[in-house]
Amino acid sequence: MGAEKEEPVAKKQRLESYPNVPRTISTFSINSHKHPLNVKPSGNVFLTLDNKELQQARAQSLGYLNRFSDDLIMELISFVDDDITTLKNLSHTSRILYAFLFDEEVWKRAYIKQRNQEVIWRGSWKCSVLGFDYQNQAKIKLPDNLLCSDLLYRPYQLSQINYKTIFAKVIAEEEIYHRDSLEGNLKQLPSGRIPRIPESDLDLTLFNNEYHDQPFILTNSDSQRWPRWDLASLLKRFPNVKFRQEAVEWSLNDYSTYMNSNHDENPLYLFDCNSVAMKTLRKEYESPSIFQQDLFKYFNVNDGVNNCRPDHAWLIVGPQRSGSTFHKDPNYTSAWNAALTGRKLWIMLPPNITPPGVGADEEESEVTSPVGIGEWVIAGFFNDCLKMEDCLIGVTFPGEVMYVPSGWWHSVINIDESVALTQNFVPMSKLPNALNFLKNKRGQLSGFHPSQVKSTLDYLLNDALKDKGDTDEDIRILRQYRNQFNSLNLSDELIDEDCGEMSDLPPMPVFELFKQLMIMNGKTTELQHGLEKLTKIELKNYERITGKSQAWEKLIGDNDNKDSSKECNKTAGFSFGFDFNEESSDDEAQ
Repeated sequence: MGAEKEEPVAKKQRLESYPNVPRTISTFSINSHKHPLNVKPSGNVFLTLDNKELQQARAQSLGYLNRFSDDLIMELISFVDDDITTLKNLSHTSRILYAFLFDEEVWKRAYIKQRNQEVIWRGSWKCSVLGFDYQNQAKIKLPDNLLCSDLLYRPYQLSQINYKTIFAKVIAEEEIYHRDSLEGNLKQLPSGRIPRIPESDLDLTLFNNEYHDQPFILTNSDSQRWPRWDLASLLKRFPNVKFRQEAVEWSLNDYSTYMNSNHDENPLYLFDCNSVAMKTLRKEYESPSIFQQDLFKYFNVNDGVNNCRPDHAWLIVGPQRSGSTFHKDPNYTSAWNAALTGRKLWIMLPPNITPPGVGADEEESEVTSPVGIGEWVIAGFFNDCLKMEDCLIGVTFPGEVMYVPSGWWHSVINIDESVALTQNFVPMSKLPNALNFLKNKRGQLSGFHPSQVKSTLDYLLNDALKDKGDTDEDIRILRQYRNQFNSLNLSDELIDEDCGEMSDLPPMPVFELFKQLMIMNGKTTELQHGLEKLTKIELKNYERITGKSQAWEKLIGDNDNKDSSKECNKTAGFSFGFDFNEESSDDEAQ
């Protein structure tokens, strides 16, 4: 009798448990920073209600503007866009207006408008635009309570946040879990923590069968697993290479200077996929084996000559306090994120639970939240989130990899200066969900460019699919889209735009294209299984939205729904016309 197969270690480590500890944090330390111009929080205005001298001083300082709220005054300032000299002169009009023009966002907008110019970073957006060092700018102090405004006080307050202090308890606990995992002594984690699994304990089958739908941190005791990149080593190799940092594009040298001396509420985050450096760096690492199965690679056809796949691999660099607000990854893809240097705090929620402080419409095509991470934390939403049963938090340390399942809400806060790699992918276990998104969320597709999709269609329809007639529904749709596209006569600028930024184009037939590409790559059986599960997802959502069962409609002979009942049996190219949510589809697709 053969030896019994050993159960994976990931399932054995359940003998002991770490103690459950309170997870909420105190934001008291955030509130102790004094504004450099002595701007006070709005609550201090109650101390001035009987102070006639302060009221007169404010009125004299603002003139007619004293009639307006702080929000309206700042809105009026935002319309000053003719010349930075106007902003400078306005700031010299009075002490209070100097405080309004001390706000970094005003000067950041001014910088971006003239971003074609080479501007040296001098410690702040204002100093960089006006050309003097941060230490040399005037600090015109206001009398106590002359200006009480959260609008002006809060950004500076948030720029002084020290997340190492705020999250000290969480970080210390996660440090224990991290160390124990590397030593093979990890116990059962308290509820609400993201589990850690050694990379050696997972293979592709186990991942697709049991772990694809839950966040986890992949650990590895091999110190050589990932490139030993930090900001210093990248600077030696690519000092003058331009990288994308949100709204700007700086050399790594310039960005390094910014990282070391910025006073932003939300520091710029380097998130680059197309620089010359990134094309080199991508050859120097390999994805973990369990994440290498990626169905979206089929969008890259004809040996890469025709490639309409959205960007999917990024280098990420950011200072402490930077990060990302709550979001779901594009096109319902999953992702892995490898921390090379620095610690990252992750907050995660399942697809069907909108995070506190975040607003989203039914389709989740419009997501609104506080301006930045700091505002979300200081407003108490972090603590509100931790009180939710399904909320998960964790800290990744250098060498660890976070797995983010498709559809999960997640926010990331950089505790330290950090360098990371991330990639989006679609494993086989997520095929039904990806198909559901491509078919029923066409208005939320992003990263596909009309020129690239058109080039891929031309290649397929003129070569690989040229012998297929219009009796094939997908081929008919693909040809119809190409004809529509050819008749639009778009400019070169528009044709290269991200489809997520365009509203005047016919919906791209990405769903139909993806199916054909899977067939061409020998995945017909897998595609058929995925489409069968897609039909179940659609039927479940149909019943949830309408409150009617398809079986019941057929039984009672509901004439009003005969057409839709017939259509339910069609798999390709059909949409019910409802807003299909993918939140519960993982279980329903199994």
